[in-house]
Amino acid sequence: MERVIVIPSDDVAKFSAKFSLGRDRGMGSRQFLRVKVPAGRLTSEQLRAIAELSDTYGKGYAEITDRQDIQLHWIQGVDAPDIFAKLDALGFATDKCGQSYPGPRFGDTRNVGVCPVAGLNKNELIDVTHIAKHINDFFHGNLDYMDMPRKFKISITGCELGCTRPEMQDLGLFAVRRGENVGFVALVGGALGPSLPGPRLGKPLGVFIEPDDVFEFVKAVVDVFKENGNRESKPKSRFKWLVEEWGVERVREKVEHKLGWKLERFEHGYPDVSGEEHFGVQEQPDGKNFISVPVIGGVLSSEKLRGLADASENFGDGEIRLTPYQNFILPDVPAEKLDAALKRLRVMGLPVEGAPLRWSVVGCAADFCGKSVEPHPKQIARKIVDRLESRFGDKLKDLKVIIHISGCMHDCGLHKIGQIGILGIKAAEGEKMKQLYNFSVGGALGAKNSFSQQLEQTVAPEMVVGMVENLVGACIREGFKDFGEFCRAHPLDALKSIANGGSK
Repeated sequence: MERVIVIPSDDVAKFSAKFSLGRDRGMGSRQFLRVKVPAGRLTSEQLRAIAELSDTYGKGYAEITDRQDIQLHWIQGVDAPDIFAKLDALGFATDKCGQSYPGPRFGDTRNVGVCPVAGLNKNELIDVTHIAKHINDFFHGNLDYMDMPRKFKISITGCELGCTRPEMQDLGLFAVRRGENVGFVALVGGALGPSLPGPRLGKPLGVFIEPDDVFEFVKAVVDVFKENGNRESKPKSRFKWLVEEWGVERVREKVEHKLGWKLERFEHGYPDVSGEEHFGVQEQPDGKNFISVPVIGGVLSSEKLRGLADASENFGDGEIRLTPYQNFILPDVPAEKLDAALKRLRVMGLPVEGAPLRWSVVGCAADFCGKSVEPHPKQIARKIVDRLESRFGDKLKDLKVIIHISGCMHDCGLHKIGQIGILGIKAAEGEKMKQLYNFSVGGALGAKNSFSQQLEQTVAPEMVVGMVENLVGACIREGFKDFGEFCRAHPLDALKSIANGGSK
């Protein structure tokens, strides 16, 4: 007998404002669910509840995304009302996935990217926790912001690394010191997708924003986009198009008009930061520790989710934080519990030992969206890490190398800003499709920002791993500690030769 679901009209309105499913086209999954995790922070109870949802509806599988969300697959539409009700009780929402709302006029503000060690980091300029909470609380399920021209991405950080990648956000905020004061500056119009005018880094807005004014400033920028963004053409409906069309000065004028006051002018460029992850074990200002745990490709089973919930209670204060690099953090671990916590994580198959490489490999979910065939980006990420660790071992421990892998030109894996950027391309082989990859190097964030430059096109997957090995090996032999510096020290032709097994 066909299942009939009756949803009260009040619930329809509530759910439509806060929840949607996205469409999958791979791995036998037709729909996915992307849970917005405000500021990337969960309690142990919330994580167990998501593990239960994963078991019941998603085959015990979950993914951490690079916007600090949790994604579940194999979701059946008939189960959606039950799932939405459970998420609502937990205080969660989903974003309005572009696959379900493919045209303009159906956008929303995505999960606000936040430094995952805000309040825990000895080196941060300012703790952005309360600011991020205010922003998230305002836009969470707000009916006035459910009809944006397209999605709108915001990030804010007060850390020394720029870990939330403000350069690639529609609105990226990062802390700066001006004399004795700490405030924020803004980058506007960043986005990596192929829609017009193509990939763009956010442009400096040239203003200084006091911490108490950040919320009103963010709201004003979103309002300017909401009221002036293109609603007729999908390729022109992102904020980057408006910034490109108007220029920074006009954007600033419109924002000031919304605010009702002039913003203080403050000339600034891009943050002098590395854009990398907070990795390993680090001491907090209160003497406790946070443990940043690498999760290659962000893939976790429901069993591991429950194990993390238990670990957060046994060794910390019951909180788990998700990072923009698809990893997670256990905060507030006392020194006397640190060894036991690390041992438990090792037993769970989540060792904290190893090179920074483990924390800095990002792979998108192209296996589920149907944009790739095997080997998929997350599989390539694992193959690369395994090959480099087996080949170079301890020589990797002092090397910074950031690898981003995307399955298609929409660049969910951020290949354009990877020191090594790998982009999936499907090609016909008879009646079947085979997976190939374009190979690029030299992407960077911060003051030396650049998009990655292509070395090779349509490379077979096994060759991709070999090319990474050749380049990293040369970087180590030449004594570089940062793969980005290695790239800047060599012309593109030399890097191409090295990647293909030749000399520079």
